[in-house]
Amino acid sequence: MAEMTVTPSALTIGLSRGEKIAGLHGDLTIPLAHVCDVDVVADGFANVRGMRAPGLAVPGRIRIGTWRGRGTRMFVVARRGVPAVRVCTVGTAAGADVDQLIVTTDDPAADAQRVRDALADGRPEFTERAVTFESADGTALTGTLAVPGGGRSGPAAVILGGSGRIDRDGDHPRLPIGISRAIAHALARNGVASLRYDKRGIGASGGDYLTAGLYDNVEDAADAVEWLRTTGGFARDAVAVIGHSEGACLAMALGARRGTAPTAVVLLSAPAAVGRDVLLWQTGKAVDGMSRAVRSILRVLRIDVPARQSKALGRLYRGDDDVARLGRRRVNARWLREFLDFDPKPLLRENLPPVLAVTGAKDIQVDPDDLATIAALVPDEVDTARVPDLTHLLRRDPNPPSLHAYREQVRRPVDAEVLALVADWTAGHLRRI
Repeated sequence: MAEMTVTPSALTIGLSRGEKIAGLHGDLTIPLAHVCDVDVVADGFANVRGMRAPGLAVPGRIRIGTWRGRGTRMFVVARRGVPAVRVCTVGTAAGADVDQLIVTTDDPAADAQRVRDALADGRPEFTERAVTFESADGTALTGTLAVPGGGRSGPAAVILGGSGRIDRDGDHPRLPIGISRAIAHALARNGVASLRYDKRGIGASGGDYLTAGLYDNVEDAADAVEWLRTTGGFARDAVAVIGHSEGACLAMALGARRGTAPTAVVLLSAPAAVGRDVLLWQTGKAVDGMSRAVRSILRVLRIDVPARQSKALGRLYRGDDDVARLGRRRVNARWLREFLDFDPKPLLRENLPPVLAVTGAKDIQVDPDDLATIAALVPDEVDTARVPDLTHLLRRDPNPPSLHAYREQVRRPVDAEVLALVADWTAGHLRRI
């Protein structure tokens, strides 16, 4: 493991003899003036981008050395499935040796915190630590509690990620999206603590991802809110829920609960249509985003992608197994059946807290026009924002929207204006109490 040393003026990454040989590189020293952000990624290996130049890679296991791509330079010491410290710099064009460091250490959370403390002149903006809470059925769920430097008795939020194998940071094993982590850090810098956690069967959480239903996820989210209000020790009447994509569906469900609703609800890329219609709309947009050549081949072969998807979902819907096969993949059939029938409209009509709903104009997984439906259905205070060029991954892209662009988009940070909007709105509404 690499060692990280932090002084008031510099960050040094000390490499072992083997790492120096593998990476063809000595120890790295980065002036703190060149460091612009630091966090912990759940899987350092999965966050490496570009081509090795030079360095050592053991396929599927280890990456050590320099990776370059599209004008960027990244130095990594990463192992698959192991957390790592990620340090972002001002970039090589501005005088830094690398644009980004991803380094596996013995204690990534503590090392990242030491860098944050040094950047803040000894006054930490926020601290992070791992916590575990239990769901109502006894499943142990593990996550990260981010607490502002001012303490842990004030407002807080539960952050809920999107669908699929998404961990506490909002990362997928094949796509480091990082939305939940970015929101947590933006909230902390605005004086709001947060809890984000691994789904059942993901990361350090117990349970089985493939057998967990949508409504299991709702109950887990409710238990996270209750943990903040009780064991966590935060202000009971100042807890928000912030959800992205599927997480927004969970947030809607909590917002409609009499007696236990959160103080405020933020819906990012939230659908306002029945799940079955959402999936068919997504498929149509995915086909639209295909190249002209691919669409021509589909027409020649008479392949109707939406019709095929509808037929496959119909077979799955008529089954009763928790796990089924969709093509070559084992899928969570229980979750899909529940999502196909999930209707946000009654929940929005029953919503109690103030709502902020944000969707990108270039979202191809949720119809941006659903914002108008949300605004019309929420009975009390509701603010909506349709952000130009923003995609489902909360990054802006001037190009035509396409699923193929996602891998390029995640190389950039979550949109700063969206993060500022969410953090400011949440902090403002929680401090009203």
